[in-house]
Amino acid sequence: MTRPALLSAPAAVFAVLLAISPAAIAETDLQRSTRLQDEAKTIRDAAEARFAAEEPQCYERFQVNRCIQQAKDARLAEIRRARELEAEARRLDLAERQRRAAALGAVPPPEGAAAPTAITLPDPTPSPEAAQRQQEREAAAARRQAEAQQTRSARDAERDERRSRAETAAAQRADQAARDRARYEERIRKREAERQ
Repeated sequence: MTRPALLSAPAAVFAVLLAISPAAIAETDLQRSTRLQDEAKTIRDAAEARFAAEEPQCYERFQVNRCIQQAKDARLAEIRRARELEAEARRLDLAERQRRAAALGAVPPPEGAAAPTAITLPDPTPSPEAAQRQQEREAAAARRQAEAQQTRSARDAERDERRSRAETAAAQRADQAARDRARYEERIRKREAERQ
């Protein structure tokens, strides 16, 4: 007598699980995702506030850098925990979006399910206005590129001109210095010749 009662309990649980609609499961996932995101934000905010409160206190201690590093490590540990919660929330959101897409027929259903009806896609050929806008954008990009090239060429030419003038001036100064040196040496030879 007890044996049929034991078998009926799991069957009842199974029946309850089957009675839960996909919408209720999705709602639960959405609620859980929102709760996880809120919890992660709370943890992150608390970690930042705790760090902001602990950091100034570290400057009153002997080992300031060690104290700050420990505060940063504690904050990082909390932020990692918040990131794990956010990742779980994103996974739940993704699962919900995939469920909705499968329900709408945008994504192929899992294997063994019936194939969705055909989906009509928009015409891939662009409208004349869109083609004209695209051509205008390409022409504007080509003009900008040509202007940039002209600007670079003008800057390069100006730099080359300055370099050429500087080299010419340096050569003239070197020639003048050589002439001055030759005159100086000539004067020295004349004075030495006069002394003898």
